[in-house]
Amino acid sequence: MGLLPGVLALNAVFVAVGYALLLALLPRGAEASYAGVALLAGAAATGVGVFVAAIAGLHVGLLSLALVAALLAAGGIAAALLWGRTDVRPHRASLDGWGAVALAGLVCVLSLALVGGFRSSPWLDDSWGIWLPKGLALSAHGLDERLFAPNGSYVFFEVPDYPLWWSTVAALGVRFVGSVDARVLDAQLAILLVGFAGAVARLLWGRVRTWVLLWALLLVVASPELLRETQSGGADVPLGVFVASFALGSVLWLASGDRLALVFAAVCAAGALAAKTEGLPEIALLFVVALAAGWRVARPRLPALAGAAAAAFASAVPWSWWRNAHGLPTRLPLRDLLDVASLADRTDRLGRSAPALAGHFLDPTEWLLLVPLLVAASVAGWLLTRRALWLVPTAAVLLGYALLVWAYWAAREDIDYLIGTSAYRTVTPFTLLAGVLLAPLAELLLRERARRD
Repeated sequence: MGLLPGVLALNAVFVAVGYALLLALLPRGAEASYAGVALLAGAAATGVGVFVAAIAGLHVGLLSLALVAALLAAGGIAAALLWGRTDVRPHRASLDGWGAVALAGLVCVLSLALVGGFRSSPWLDDSWGIWLPKGLALSAHGLDERLFAPNGSYVFFEVPDYPLWWSTVAALGVRFVGSVDARVLDAQLAILLVGFAGAVARLLWGRVRTWVLLWALLLVVASPELLRETQSGGADVPLGVFVASFALGSVLWLASGDRLALVFAAVCAAGALAAKTEGLPEIALLFVVALAAGWRVARPRLPALAGAAAAAFASAVPWSWWRNAHGLPTRLPLRDLLDVASLADRTDRLGRSAPALAGHFLDPTEWLLLVPLLVAASVAGWLLTRRALWLVPTAAVLLGYALLVWAYWAAREDIDYLIGTSAYRTVTPFTLLAGVLLAPLAELLLRERARRD
């Protein structure tokens, strides 16, 4: 097909599957505006499904994609036929002048990201050393343990414990394009970024005044580090997109009972778990934070959120089973994280990792002050109301930071090498989380100020 039509065709499949999955929950007459939501849901669900099919013995290719897409679409359509379509009206809002300016900026930045994605080759060595080669092997040989598990006879891939969603999507992209073209990775990342922006805008549209929503979203997508990572070819952007989307969907479910947001959260959580090993602790952390925050204000909705999280974690069971069955080592075993004696002997690593990670969180030349702005809005709301609930977004980001520091503290690799090669990327999920939560938090702050005035 070629690069452009091939990548677009693959994502058209993702969008179609996403729409089918969410059909029962999409407001009538506004389906087109949910294209970003459908893209992320379809990419996550289809990629996970084809990945599971590979664990079951199929090669990653057009056949497995067709089977998985047909099953997912049939399930979504059947649900819509059995339980009917939702009668919830879509949230609507008008676009004011300042919002129009921000929208123009969003269109410009995302257009540049798309052009750059299709015209650039990945700069991250993991993209051509790990992700794409694994995808090509999945396409040509399937999940062959001789290539994916340590053994004494064959050369096997590095970091064998990595889940394979991103390699699966890369393999599908190469099949649609018709040739091994590394630009497939960057092109797919750019499309996911556009879908992420569209999904956040649609889910918050009418809930947050337009100028607040669009300016906050512009800060996110214009962050230099996000745009840089979008051309890296790595899995850090998909992981960040899915983690932040899970958090947003969970918040909307707890705050308003939006069933579409709940399903979206579950599917994106599954995508995060299948994207990188960090997905599991990060989703687990945010789930615990959501439970703690919703215990007093939205307790009746917590069982459904727990069910959504359980479904997401269940999707990771096949890969966990395959890893254990073939003896795949884990780079950071749980015993290392909990080994108090070993950690006490390595406290010098804290002095290296903690400030380095904090610098990446706070550097305005990387993330345009997303975290400081979130903290400022969170603290301002707490000072106005003295309600601890305002501090939950800040707590989520700080706990994410603590989780990363802990991981770098316990890791076995040389700390300077580890920080230099990965710290700037591992903060991505929590900086995107800060950016996604900034708009609704600012909206609540403005409403509280207006109420008091």
